[in-house]
Amino acid sequence: MPDVIDPKQSTAAPAKPAPITRQVDLAAEPHLPVADPRKRFVLFQAVPAWAISMLVHVIILMALGLMTLADPTKLINVLTASNSAEEGPEIAEFTIDDADFSEDMDSEEMPEMQVDVSESLDITPTAVETPTELTSNPIETIDLASEMAPTNASLQSLSSMSSSSLDSRSADMKKKLLREFGGNDSSEAAVAKALIWIAKHQMPNGAWTFMHTAVRRDSGGNPGDPSRAKAFNAATALALLPFLGAGQTHMVGEHKDTVRRGLFFLLNNGKQKSIGGMQTLDFTESGGNLYSHGLVAILLCEAFAMTEDPWLLGPAQAAINFTAYAQNSDGGWRYTVRGQPPSDTSVVGWHVMALKSAYMGNLVVPPITIRGAMSFLDSVASDEGSVYGYTEPVKGVRASTTAIGLLCRMYTGWDKNHPGLQKGVGHLSKLGFSKTDVYYNYYAAQVLRQYGGEHWEKFNGEMRDWLVAQQATSGGAEGSWFFGGGHATDAGGRLYVTAMSTMILEVYYRHMPLYAATAGEDDFPL
Repeated sequence: MPDVIDPKQSTAAPAKPAPITRQVDLAAEPHLPVADPRKRFVLFQAVPAWAISMLVHVIILMALGLMTLADPTKLINVLTASNSAEEGPEIAEFTIDDADFSEDMDSEEMPEMQVDVSESLDITPTAVETPTELTSNPIETIDLASEMAPTNASLQSLSSMSSSSLDSRSADMKKKLLREFGGNDSSEAAVAKALIWIAKHQMPNGAWTFMHTAVRRDSGGNPGDPSRAKAFNAATALALLPFLGAGQTHMVGEHKDTVRRGLFFLLNNGKQKSIGGMQTLDFTESGGNLYSHGLVAILLCEAFAMTEDPWLLGPAQAAINFTAYAQNSDGGWRYTVRGQPPSDTSVVGWHVMALKSAYMGNLVVPPITIRGAMSFLDSVASDEGSVYGYTEPVKGVRASTTAIGLLCRMYTGWDKNHPGLQKGVGHLSKLGFSKTDVYYNYYAAQVLRQYGGEHWEKFNGEMRDWLVAQQATSGGAEGSWFFGGGHATDAGGRLYVTAMSTMILEVYYRHMPLYAATAGEDDFPL
């Protein structure tokens, strides 16, 4: 039997109780030396009690420290950052879609301040009875007013120009022009009802969508193409233009809060960029492209011209700067920034209107941009300049593009006796008012109203009473229109048709007469 070490045999501390012992098999554990039981606790007997206590506490503290640091993953997550295979959230970066940056046009990105509206619009129809009140926080937008286009030597200052051309929208002048050019109480009542319908469809963030049924179910149906649902810039600008046409701004009028909220949305949703030393605001977007930018540029320039509010000066100029930059090499505009020719007359019309609105508001308009637009119009004109095609000349009369081309010619200097204008007005008079094409009506009404005479009286006689009669008078659709067809109507739906019809009924006073002795507009600088 192997020896058994029994502490009872020790005489070192006979007064103490015997500790628990265990047997050690030396055969099984030959590496363990046989100790003299009388010497096993000599160290503890020699060391003071306080030292032993201190040693025990140190050991306990070390053990606790090891337990605290036992999970290195937690420490890494808190104190360090490391690369991983998983992709994190993308950082939004501003780019101009399809922009062709030339070598001599350096650009400097500005902080992008797009409003996230993707979650504000639920394409599934939901009822929103009253839009929530917009907060009064200031717009966090760069001060563009002090760094706008005059830094570019090719731009010309127009500070001596007055904005009297939009005085036609004041209450007294509206009444005068309404009477002189064929409006009446019924047409004005229709405009007032339409503005109420449009205001009801503003989203809580201040925007509009062509899918208006996503904002209110009881709105008359006929939403736009779902692919255009998130073209918020275009829909918002188009919805606000009739308010400005009626003399309503963010400063005056019963709808001033509606206008203010819409402007807040747009200014926060523009993309800022420094291009060739010019500060720009880009309002292109998916589903709207340069159509969207042209509409917003018109709106900002008109709003500034009407109010002279310094808050709008920089953004309006920056939008015009981007219009000038985006122009194609053939002098026109199409869908993409600096796209490949040919441009098209439809997009050109909106951008020429934006430039004209800028000029009326004393903003800086590049003469070279105007000359380029006129060059493009020459390239699509036929029949002595009385007919205009879409991307190339046409033999017959193409209604909408002809009306657009003629209005652009009026705004770029053709006088009333120009043979091309006289002949073109005859074409439009023969076509007359359309009960299916609101886009054509919008431009034809402006051309014929500015030209005046029997051609306008004939057109207005067909247009005014028919539009008033066609306006919805009951239910959620009350105050709106939806008629006709075609690409634009299908894309924009009831909101588009209502906004365009409202502006048609405002044609009596939206702008001062071009060819009257009291005209308030000059030609573009060439």
